[in-house]
Amino acid sequence: MFETSTRASMTPAEEYKYAKLAMEWYGWGSPIGLGILLVALAAAAVLARIAVYGL
Repeated sequence: MFETSTRASMTPAEEYKYAKLAMEWYGWGSPIGLGILLVALAAAAVLARIAVYGL
């Protein structure tokens, strides 16, 4: 029913390399971070327009 993993365990250097790559994905320079930044800028623009011109 359950299969055991046939992959060999990674060396500490390999673990560090893949952990570093995973951490680089979640920053302001990543696609996720840039998407959040874009949404935040759009929301700020809408709020500024409402503050200046009203609804």
